[in-house]
Amino acid sequence: MKSPMIRFISALLLSIVLLEGCASQGSEFLGTWVNTQNPKDSFEIVRNGDQYLIVSEGKKIGATYEKGMLEVRSFLGTTDLTYDQKTGMISTPGFVGQVDYRREK
Repeated sequence: MKSPMIRFISALLLSIVLLEGCASQGSEFLGTWVNTQNPKDSFEIVRNGDQYLIVSEGKKIGATYEKGMLEVRSFLGTTDLTYDQKTGMISTPGFVGQVDYRREK
């Protein structure tokens, strides 16, 4: 039979692990990103509570983490930013095909 202290510590550790896992979702998107074809095109992604802000040239656009992607909704529709774990880059649709961004160091 476990003592109340051991049960409490076990429950506390489990809670910490679960909360940490939920809090880190989407953290791969955080940082400053630069277009691989046009270095003048860049943006920063920051956390805003449980959502995200994409900041570019003083403008802020809200985004949510959905199904492993950042989803940006506007009156034009929905745009998804996808993080590629192999390359460490973000891809998003552009006017002519896909646009890739690398993390600024």
